[in-house]
Amino acid sequence: MDGQSNTGGGSACEVTRDVEYSRAGIGFTGNDPRQRALRLDIYHPPASFREVGGRPALILAFGGAFHRGSKEDDTVKEDGPKNTPVAEYCRRFAARGYVCFSVDYRLIPEDPDPGTIPVLVNPENVPRSRLDVVRRMMNLPPATSEMVANGIEAAAADFTAAIGWVRANAIPLAVDPARIAVGGFSAGGRSAMHAVFARQAEVAAVVCISGYLGLDELERHVTGAAGEPPVLALWGEDDLDYVLEQAPALVAHARAVGLPVTAHRIPGVGHFYPATTALAPSPDGPGTVEQAIEAFLASTLQRVPA
Repeated sequence: MDGQSNTGGGSACEVTRDVEYSRAGIGFTGNDPRQRALRLDIYHPPASFREVGGRPALILAFGGAFHRGSKEDDTVKEDGPKNTPVAEYCRRFAARGYVCFSVDYRLIPEDPDPGTIPVLVNPENVPRSRLDVVRRMMNLPPATSEMVANGIEAAAADFTAAIGWVRANAIPLAVDPARIAVGGFSAGGRSAMHAVFARQAEVAAVVCISGYLGLDELERHVTGAAGEPPVLALWGEDDLDYVLEQAPALVAHARAVGLPVTAHRIPGVGHFYPATTALAPSPDGPGTVEQAIEAFLASTLQRVPA
């Protein structure tokens, strides 16, 4: 594996940066189609957590309306509450003993090649209220439905490739392939859901932080079949309009088809909230977003007896 190693501050985990996990096309509809490297950062747990047979893994993708953000930082650059970046979640969970991966993927402004395995059922139905706001902030003209769909499809393909790379390199990475969880924030959470439920990447759990699965894709791809992993769904009480519609629909549909789902509607917040945000009071449940993720991973990534 290529990459640069350094020790990140604050959690005593070692970080291997910019490891290439695949290559994929950009400039798809223009005059200069080309391939670019797709890279990820690996957050290794401290040596005291190493164990025979591999550690549980957590693969996360950043948010940014499929337009901005990076594997290093997807903190929203706007007024109001800030989200905890995916890279920081990786650092915190590496300190708990997980091998964590922060994944780069292609964005809509790169004009990505969507590939040949569509995950969207009806691209015209993709909600774009937040996406249009972000484009205006970036001084970009309105996007066509094709541009939006190509970006969403490319992100799903890239996340799927990242999962495959981790599984293929499980031994040198000291990862237990039976204990891989995936997820992300916003667009990253949606990409994780697409990779698992539409492209059927093999994982043990999904963590969706203010992400969602479109209503059309929900009906098509989430069936409750054997092998579909449990989902943790988190969203704010005042989240984006389409998250408020589609995250509860995911929970209702999952429960109807028998897919295990844990859901938390977080009071008093919108789309952007830190890991320390308090959940609704509960005598038995976790107190914060981070603790909810910790409890979910602990329950779903237990080692299967030999």
